[in-house]
Amino acid sequence: MRLVTLGLVIVIGAAGGPAQAQDKFPSKLVTILLGYPPGGSTDTTARALAPVLERILGRPVAIQNRPGAAALIGTMQIANAMPDGHTITVATTQLALLPAVDRVFGRPPTFTREQFAPIARISADPSMLFVNASQPWKTFKDLIDDAGKRPGQIVFASGGLYGTTHLAIEIVLKATGTRMRHLPTAGGGPALTAVLGNRAALLAAHPAVGGPQVRAGALRPIAAMGAKRVAAFPDIPTLKELGYDAQYYQWNGLFTQAKVPAPIIKIWCDAVARAVKDPDFIKAMQKVGSGIDYLDRDEFRPWWDADSRTTENAVRAIGKVQ
Repeated sequence: MRLVTLGLVIVIGAAGGPAQAQDKFPSKLVTILLGYPPGGSTDTTARALAPVLERILGRPVAIQNRPGAAALIGTMQIANAMPDGHTITVATTQLALLPAVDRVFGRPPTFTREQFAPIARISADPSMLFVNASQPWKTFKDLIDDAGKRPGQIVFASGGLYGTTHLAIEIVLKATGTRMRHLPTAGGGPALTAVLGNRAALLAAHPAVGGPQVRAGALRPIAAMGAKRVAAFPDIPTLKELGYDAQYYQWNGLFTQAKVPAPIIKIWCDAVARAVKDPDFIKAMQKVGSGIDYLDRDEFRPWWDADSRTTENAVRAIGKVQ
């Protein structure tokens, strides 16, 4: 194989012989295939990245949303796409979450994490715990003390079974040894509405989701689930500060299929490293309320492994829920 690196473009000879038919990468349209519908954090991250990657790679970059079955449909399509590097995805916990749910229900996983190659982490915002402002709890300790006195009576809302907003609360409950009642809804928006309407008292959400309602006086933040405090809420402690091992992030990373050749993955790594420093991308991420928390491939892989273990443990702790 003859390999020549020219900036972000490589020339790869035909496999198994001299470079008879050579293709530059990328040689055609690049597709960012998403398992989620438009409007969520993975979608907004992908749409912020696409035009910047177009400039860097010199090829059009299209977004395709393939939502359904809690991101299973789109993720399966990504896993089974041709491993030529022209199909990538912005993904999050579903790569560990969905196989873990399959195992809980005794089903063979429809895909595995091993089918995906991490390229980079783009963002990682800690979940925050918000309560309806009319509730009496001023601090996280107030909430947990009350939950200890009234097991199973305080209601938390989530965007659906086994989703990020569900898993975050389950991690908190396990860490604190408390029990609450779960109100699953049809998405993050309905879960927020349930708390605002006092049909539920507690929600774990992205800081940008709860922020406007905090400023409006409708929600009260009581804790952050990251390693450090959230810049937008500097007075709100982390659960780590309060003595609990309960971290959970709403993150987005770039992945492709594991069988994509290493030189092509290297092109993607270099392109994303440039993209995250681009002023247009930075502005676009700020506009949707998500900071950039970039990790390169070597840093992201062990972080992803650890986050996946957290997700898998949380799914096992929840068990079968119909």
